[in-house]
Amino acid sequence: MTLANSDTFEKISAILKAHTAVTVPITPDLLIGADLAIDSVQMFDLVMEIEDAYDISFPIEEASGIDTVQSLVEAIERLKNV
Repeated sequence: MTLANSDTFEKISAILKAHTAVTVPITPDLLIGADLAIDSVQMFDLVMEIEDAYDISFPIEEASGIDTVQSLVEAIERLKNV
């Protein structure tokens, strides 16, 4: 299974689409800030929504290192398995 076909990727894509006005297709290599125009305040809201959706908690150092859709999905997968 590739990242683009994973359940986590599909769910995150839907959440990201709700947080951006940009209409490009969500792909793993998209930059969350630059390509999706999500600023730090929106990212904070996004992280809170993801924490609720997956019943996980993002450590600040983990959240600050997320820059692409792929890194976000990978972080969620790591935190789900802790």
